[in-house]
Amino acid sequence: MVSLRLKLLVIGWIFCLLFLASCGDGGGGSEDKAPSGTKQEAVIKTIQVKETEFKLQPAEIRLDKPGTYVFKVVNSGDTVHALEVEGEGIEEETEEIEPDQSAELKVNLKAGTYELYCPVDGHAEDGMEGKLMVKGESGGY
Repeated sequence: MVSLRLKLLVIGWIFCLLFLASCGDGGGGSEDKAPSGTKQEAVIKTIQVKETEFKLQPAEIRLDKPGTYVFKVVNSGDTVHALEVEGEGIEEETEEIEPDQSAELKVNLKAGTYELYCPVDGHAEDGMEGKLMVKGESGGY
């Protein structure tokens, strides 16, 4: 007969193996991976931006500190849109977003002022633009 101690030892090893297997990169996760040797920054906040013809809501965004933010862009309009964040040496944009679809844009922002706009032909000129301000350590924008 197998002793209780041996049974517990086998069960313990099975749990350890299952735990280690769940910690590995199975390729199916949705979390962002930082390149090898770099530190992944935590997201401070997710900000929703709604796009319609031809405006951004909100058109002005104020953030209390520099860091990594995610912009969840929702196209509530009837045509293709996108969102671009530009300024302070940064120029990042989403792919084109079809009507009733959304996209996310992860950006590491420094203190300062940025332009927000739809980079699709002529949309910014038609009113799809706004401003993003990030406070610095001293409290100013």
